[in-house]
Amino acid sequence: MIRPGFMTFALTFMGIVGVGAASASPLPVVTPRIPSVDDTHKEGDSFWSLSAEHRVRLLNVNPLEVNGVVAQDVEWSEQRLRLLGTAARVGVAAVHFELDVLDGVMFGDNGSFGDTPSVNSGLGLASKQGNLARWKVGLRPGEDPLKVNSYGLVLEEVEPVRVNFAYGEVRLPIGLLRVGRQPVAEIGEIYANDGRTGRNRWGASFYHESADRILFGTKLSEIFRYVEEGDAYSPDPRLDRGIILALVYDHLVEDDPAVAADDLRAFGTQLSLKMPELDLLGEGWHDLELTVNTSYRWDERFGTSIVAVPVRGAISYECMSLRGSGIIIDGTTRELSTGFAELTGGNVVDQSIEAYGARVSLEGKFGPVSLVGEWAYASGDDDPRPETPMSIFSWARDTNLGLVLFEHTLAFQSARAASVGIENLSQLSAPAFPFTELATETRVTNVNAIFPQIFWDIRDGLQLKAGALFAWTDVPALDPIATIMAVDGNEVSDDAINYNGGKPGNYWGTELDIGISWLYRDVVQTVVEAGVLLPGDALHDENGEAVPSWMF
Repeated sequence: MIRPGFMTFALTFMGIVGVGAASASPLPVVTPRIPSVDDTHKEGDSFWSLSAEHRVRLLNVNPLEVNGVVAQDVEWSEQRLRLLGTAARVGVAAVHFELDVLDGVMFGDNGSFGDTPSVNSGLGLASKQGNLARWKVGLRPGEDPLKVNSYGLVLEEVEPVRVNFAYGEVRLPIGLLRVGRQPVAEIGEIYANDGRTGRNRWGASFYHESADRILFGTKLSEIFRYVEEGDAYSPDPRLDRGIILALVYDHLVEDDPAVAADDLRAFGTQLSLKMPELDLLGEGWHDLELTVNTSYRWDERFGTSIVAVPVRGAISYECMSLRGSGIIIDGTTRELSTGFAELTGGNVVDQSIEAYGARVSLEGKFGPVSLVGEWAYASGDDDPRPETPMSIFSWARDTNLGLVLFEHTLAFQSARAASVGIENLSQLSAPAFPFTELATETRVTNVNAIFPQIFWDIRDGLQLKAGALFAWTDVPALDPIATIMAVDGNEVSDDAINYNGGKPGNYWGTELDIGISWLYRDVVQTVVEAGVLLPGDALHDENGEAVPSWMF
């Protein structure tokens, strides 16, 4: 991975604040990404920057499908160029953008001549350049759309440039105002992940979540400091201490501009406390953080009313660090049952949403060696009918847990199951497609797992790592679409089947992961990772069989 250039900002806090210099204002201030006044930049000066990161990945998964022959020894190479830019008036305002170029595009000239994606030459021998193709899970030519085994790896054309975000921000006397398409949250947690490189200990970051948003943030703790210090007050530019408040308004769906009922909107808050020094607790304690978010989504079209409360916290004692995050989701919507009703002929109902997720990690650093113990949880749903509460929760798409199970094996199997429903709904002109969310798309879901890991910093820039993931299900793992289609009475348990046609099981499997990374001159990083998944009964077919899957 090559990262030339320079960055004009550091870690931002939940998409609200960034690192910069103090303002002259005596009122609460959230320091934004706006370039700061320093020895070389005066307030109001023009400022420009461009940063770049290019990544190439070679992956081999054998087999990708642990119970069949559709996807055995799968290997591909892909690439991505990420560009980040800023145009600013120092200390006043800025515009930021991020673009992904050739994101996920496979090496080579792939596809069929005259088809989509189309190759550049009718002869492979005569090809002189690659095209814009990547693979996805889809219906194989000539296969029955009602059968899961009819879906496998097919090619699709990729948009060459994707705009992840583009927004402007201005420093106000009382805080920060940011408007535009922004990262949902500039963190890497179970409930939100911005896909920035380095968010994961295992695997790669590749997906970007964004929202069209109006955001206001302010540092409340500056009020108390100003009252206490009076004329002697000077703003504190540090973002690792203090109390920070943020308010956000998202316009998620608009559809017909002349119809207000089809708009999906959201309002959220964040209150965060950070204390790097903890003298009250005694010597050795440091880096306390506690953040509480609230989010409310609503629309009229489907009667959506959903509240989410994500939280996260951390504290350290000498060389030990404890971190945790969790989320509770509660509400109702008709959007899910509307799509299911088209397929099953059932009723459209206000379905309850009751879902939970959590992750806790304890890390100890002993010289060059770090030991990490992690517990991971995401609620599942053992009754997928829309008449019953939906309780399944999936982590943010780019928050990884190991290398093989969720990012590859379950992602492929759930995508095939979802494709069956999508293919059939597309022929019915359904107003909603809930089956798209049944494909996990690498997300961690329906799990109760422990994940001990070890990291050894051999020398500067060179690290060796290993981990063992033991993953149970929260509820027996089933294929929601196949199960709904098979239900013949009031009970689901006797008709439920998993993604491979077997009985729902309670253990995803055991995964063993190893890796080594080398950072050269703080610019080029090379990472080699490998893992093996030993499938549990949740991945067995109707014969009680599943084969180990290797990933490199």
